[in-house]
Amino acid sequence: MFALSDTSFRSLLNKQQGTLPIVSKGYCNAPKARKSYLVAQQVQTAPPSANNGASAGGQPLIARQKPDLYAEQAYLTARARRIAKHFPTAIGVDDFLNRLEVALFAYGFTGDNSIAMSNMCRDEITGILKTKLDIVFGSSFNTNGLGGVLTCGVTGVKAGLSHSPISAGSGKERYVFLSFPHISVDAMGTIGAISRPGRPGQSCACGALNAALADIKATGLKANCKRPGEHEALDPEYSILKQRLARRMRHDGLTDADLPNMDLVAITKIAESTILDDLEYLISHTITSPSQADYAVISGVQIHSWGQSFDNQSPNLEFIAPSTVYTVIAGERTYLNLSSIPQLTPRQIRVLSSSAASQEVSKVDSNLDEVCGSAGDTTTLRSVEPPYSYSSKESRRAARKRASIFTELIEEEKLEISNASPWPGGWQSRISAKSHKLESDNSCRSEATFDEEDEGMLSAEDVFLA
Repeated sequence: MFALSDTSFRSLLNKQQGTLPIVSKGYCNAPKARKSYLVAQQVQTAPPSANNGASAGGQPLIARQKPDLYAEQAYLTARARRIAKHFPTAIGVDDFLNRLEVALFAYGFTGDNSIAMSNMCRDEITGILKTKLDIVFGSSFNTNGLGGVLTCGVTGVKAGLSHSPISAGSGKERYVFLSFPHISVDAMGTIGAISRPGRPGQSCACGALNAALADIKATGLKANCKRPGEHEALDPEYSILKQRLARRMRHDGLTDADLPNMDLVAITKIAESTILDDLEYLISHTITSPSQADYAVISGVQIHSWGQSFDNQSPNLEFIAPSTVYTVIAGERTYLNLSSIPQLTPRQIRVLSSSAASQEVSKVDSNLDEVCGSAGDTTTLRSVEPPYSYSSKESRRAARKRASIFTELIEEEKLEISNASPWPGGWQSRISAKSHKLESDNSCRSEATFDEEDEGMLSAEDVFLA
């Protein structure tokens, strides 16, 4: 819940010649955003006439404006400010991608002549950004890891680069590297909180970064700054993530005394800079000549701002806080400032988003639950549907409505309820089978039980421990 003063809300109203908008104080509650809590009035600024402010026809010179549009804009602006407290460069994901496409197009990068290399966390909620990236750049090659850590190595990067289109004129290839660790800051401003379908309460994003921070706080930086290449056999990605974060923190001059004051926002920003370091290091070992390719590097943080519960009325918003954007053309690096590119209008965002998703611009305004509007003078926000094909806000609301209908029918029709097919007495018992694989037929070994004779005298270094 947030309050709007007369002064701050006045800037959201359209000024009319000879009038001054006067706005009463009010509140907008997220779950009831569609109700009209804010009333704007137009009052004549000239001194009142002898008829005490009445028009020639005897009607008062006060006209109420429709408040819903302004309430929505005020709500989105307040949500954006809540994110900007932690990530000042954050803008809506659709706004970000549109600005990025314009900027990269100016330097010769399009979805037709480039391949996107996307690196994010493995969390399924990052799929929102991945889907939108693919709309702009085509199917991207992903190098995802827990917390966004890069573990694909030179071979993994080279595999993606080898899929790039080749310019018929210059023979060059073009790559767009995008790297985004993620974090959640829900509608109430709670850091790390994220609601997921089918799970009561709230989960965490990014869970891997949150766990890594807790482990580093518990064991200290030195214990986690292991030699590059070392990792835990049963937890390779997570152990590498902790090592890279700890080494970056030590590089930045942090000590164990600084750890108690660190939160999820701080470790996410450290992860972003760490993963960017790793990405640039891998690029330097895969793109060895300016004549080979031109490329762009985009790094930042993906921010999920969803409601406190998965299917409440709070719009799910997605932000990107870009930190580094540059192109390398013929070996020359040029940094780009996306904030210098104007934000698109809500109508433009709706048209581009809807036509890209369904190729039917005529359905732009058909989704009444969609929220899309200007969030002040910094960005334009559009609500998103989380990437759960089996569960959406609308499907869960519909399911509850259907359940209530059938509950009433059971009572009205006095039906007796029983289990149609109690487990496992039905067909399930007829499809069970014996395992086709012996327990001993397993190539995995832990360091503690490894026996060279069991592996034909191979050394431990010759055995890959997954």
